[in-house]
Amino acid sequence: MTSMSDVAKAAGVSAATVSRALRGEPGVSEATREHVAEVAKRMRYAIARDASSLAGGRRYAVAVLTADVGRGDLLAGAEAALREAGYDVLLYVLNDAAARARFFEQVPTGRRVDGVLALAIRPTEAERAALDGAGVPVVLVEDGDLGEAVALAARHLIGHGHREVALVLAEDVDESLDEVLAAEGLVVRPEWTVWSSPTVAGGEQVVDALLDGGTLPTAVISSSGEVALGVFLRLRRDGREVPSDVSVVSLEGAELARAVGITAVEGAWRERGEHATAALLTALRGHDVHPHAEAIAPPSAQLVVRGSSGPALRSSANPPTAAP
Repeated sequence: MTSMSDVAKAAGVSAATVSRALRGEPGVSEATREHVAEVAKRMRYAIARDASSLAGGRRYAVAVLTADVGRGDLLAGAEAALREAGYDVLLYVLNDAAARARFFEQVPTGRRVDGVLALAIRPTEAERAALDGAGVPVVLVEDGDLGEAVALAARHLIGHGHREVALVLAEDVDESLDEVLAAEGLVVRPEWTVWSSPTVAGGEQVVDALLDGGTLPTAVISSSGEVALGVFLRLRRDGREVPSDVSVVSLEGAELARAVGITAVEGAWRERGEHATAALLTALRGHDVHPHAEAIAPPSAQLVVRGSSGPALRSSANPPTAAP
């Protein structure tokens, strides 16, 4: 069985340095910490979470909160970075009001974890106060870039002659995003702002909801990649051409949406998760980091144009007719 001394010898450092590096304690340079972690991983050595470590106040576990498991790249980036640093992950999925209320009423984090990562979640003032009371560092990655993503998608569609665009939002997304469309000069109709469950089936139902409004817009922007895929598939199944009849743009680059060629705004979500983890680990190592500091500025979102969007060849006043 590999011992700490074995790792120290292989890494060319002292056993005390190995202990500090793998426990995330101060007094070790980042380069040395990464070197020791790599050697320990290669030798399949894991430092024991024994009674002495717990007595010192460390649990080597982090609570990860998310309201949107659809942000798979964001979650994967955070989880991989935490496990690389030797931390276990306690995942709390707060995707409905009841689960969210239960968590923030009890906030079990302070008794079980060393810190909290809140990913793609926007806490209320009361929820922030509850997290403050947990007594551990907290890093937030708020889903605050959706407005930028909507504007990118809108400008792309306007450049192709679209003026009549529907906005499809996941159930917990702020409806005020339709104001971004109006600010960009697009026609905004109440019946063209539609909510959907973040699933392919939900996207298929969106097409029915849009048709119930009497007119079909020339383009659809969806906050969810799965919903965008559902819209795309339903339109094709009904005999409508994408993008000739209706263009489809997603505000996230879900893997399935990429596979069928859906234009999407992509924002390097995995890197955001990694950067958020780096900020939290810095706080855990005793540096002066505000408990609610956001992660290091993420890469800017970018529009990746694929085959689902193109020129507007008609007006919604002349909606396409489904093939018989």
